[in-house]
This record gives sequence, C-alpha cells and structure tokens, in this order.
Amino acid sequence: MKETSPIAVADRLDTGSTGIYHLKRLWGKVLLGLQTNPQYAQEQELDSSLIDLLGLGLLPTYQFLYSHRPSFEAFEQWVLQQSGGSINPEKIQQCNQLVNGNSYATSDDEQEVLTVADIQFWHTYGYVIVRNAIPQADCAAARQAIWEYLNMDENDSDTWYHNADTVQGIMVPLYRHPAIDKNRNAPKIRKAFEQLWGQKGLVVTTDKCGFNPPETGSFRYRGIGLHWDVSLAQPIPFGTQGILYLTDTAAHQGALTVVPSFHHIIANWLTNLPNNCHPRTADLSAFEKKPIAANAGDCIIWNHLLPHSSSPNTANLPRLVQYINWYSPLQKVHSEWI
Repeated sequence: MKETSPIAVADRLDTGSTGIYHLKRLWGKVLLGLQTNPQYAQEQELDSSLIDLLGLGLLPTYQFLYSHRPSFEAFEQWVLQQSGGSINPEKIQQCNQLVNGNSYATSDDEQEVLTVADIQFWHTYGYVIVRNAIPQADCAAARQAIWEYLNMDENDSDTWYHNADTVQGIMVPLYRHPAIDKNRNAPKIRKAFEQLWGQKGLVVTTDKCGFNPPETGSFRYRGIGLHWDVSLAQPIPFGTQGILYLTDTAAHQGALTVVPSFHHIIANWLTNLPNNCHPRTADLSAFEKKPIAANAGDCIIWNHLLPHSSSPNTANLPRLVQYINWYSPLQKVHSEWI
C-alpha cells in the first residue's frame, strides 16, 4: 500500500492507534531515508530495541517498510498482525518506558540458573551451556515448525536438499511462530542472560532459526568461517550471543564453534595486527577452535568477542537451532563498522 499522506519525522511521543511512542517517528525516518543522518543516528539503538520489544525482527521490519512504503496506518496494522492482531498493554507500557529512557521491571521469582562454577567458566572461556533450558516437548514443537516452513520431511533425507534455496546459507528466515516465540521467551534462558549481564530489563532479539544438513557428494556446507557479528572498533562494548539447540548435536554435526578465551586477548591482538591486515581477514588458524556438542534443549551463550561459526555437518542428521539473544536496550554501539 502506498502512502496517502505526507511523510514527516514525528515527535518521539506522537502515537497512532497502538499508543506506542516512537513508532511513528521510526516509520518517518525510514521512509525519508534519514536513519543514518547525523541528526537521527543516535537513535539507532532505540529503533532496534523497540523493534525487538515488539517482536518484529529487524530484517522483516525494514523489508516491509522499504518494499511497501506503507502509510503509517498500514504500518501499524502490520505491526499488530505480527502479534496476532493485538499487543498486550504491558508490552506497550514497556515500549513507552524504553522510549522515555526508563528500565522496566521484570519478575524475580525464578531461581538463578547459572552456578558459581558456570559463571567462572564463562569468565575464563567466554561461553557457557545452559543445560535443559527448555523442555523436550518445546524442542519438538520448534523442530516441527521449521520442518513445515521448509516443506521438508524429518524422516526423509531426500527432502532435506530439495528446498535448499529457502535456507539463507544455514539461516532459516522463520521469525515468528508460537513454538519459536515460546522458546525465545523461556524464563530459564532469560534468567541466564540476566545473570551474565548483571541486570534486568533486557530485550530479546527476534531472530532466525537455523538448518544445517549433512554434507553429501553434491551438497556442501553453506555457512561462513570464524567471524564476529560486532564492530571491532575499540573499545568493544560487552555483548552476548546465543543459540538454542533443537536437536542433539555432536561436535561433527555442524556444532557451534568458538575460539575459547579470545575475549581476554582481542584488544591486544587487534592493536598488534600489521597495518595492512584487516582483522576480518586475518589468519586465525593458530588459535584452537572448540566445536561445542550439546543436547536438544541446551542453550549456548557466548561473549560476542569470541570468533565463532557453525561448522560442516559430517554426521548423518541435520542440526536444527534457534538463535536467541537478550541484551541491554539502548546500549551504545560503535557507528563505525570495522
């Protein structure tokens, strides 16, 4: 639907039918191409946090806005559709508190998930495994959602490669589904992230799922090598990433692979790189890589300073996962991407 009224950058407290602050301002900035304008660039963290709080997903939101150039009313209707037609008043309150720069309270009735030993392991190696983060029934429901989205049969290996183009590398662009949403908001996973961040009021990303089938004579691993998903401009702020295994995953089954403890040396490593060496193309082969085997329902959280990747699946069964990360809203990130 094309816009039917002039586009302008609204005040952050202007609202439409949803009553959500900043949403109209976000809409106007995107359609006018002003997000990277110096006047508005400092709002990028707020834009992303609001989108995640609403469970929209960054890529789907911007794709919808750029592709359809909707009126604000049509954009609001799209936002509502992503939540089944209505948004919980508590969620709207959280969004508005965020826009006003206030944290929102979350319940503290869950016991701590990570032990003292877990925290020490995290500090030493930069990752931790949250065992049995979700029940097996929830793993099965999420797997089924992914299989149905891909139009593949879990029990027929011939189908695992027929719709390979639906998978973006190893990423499945399935953002919203009741089973996926349930796992994303699992209390045990949220609590583990809160312990690592040392705070409440975190926001969860609305991220993709993953499908990494076994290699065959005609199909090869489609992922990328060791990398970072954060700017390497120093100083690099604290951050986390997470992956929920939906299948039992052996080390050779496309497991998440990290360089343990790299968060302790990355600053010195970056400083001492030759002037003609870009960190993203630097040779990391001298560092020990660790493929992390874990069971269905286990959630692996790692410090985003660790080089990481998936890996070729040389086993007999696919690896299915869900990407989940809770983060501190409005935390400043570098505008320069290195």
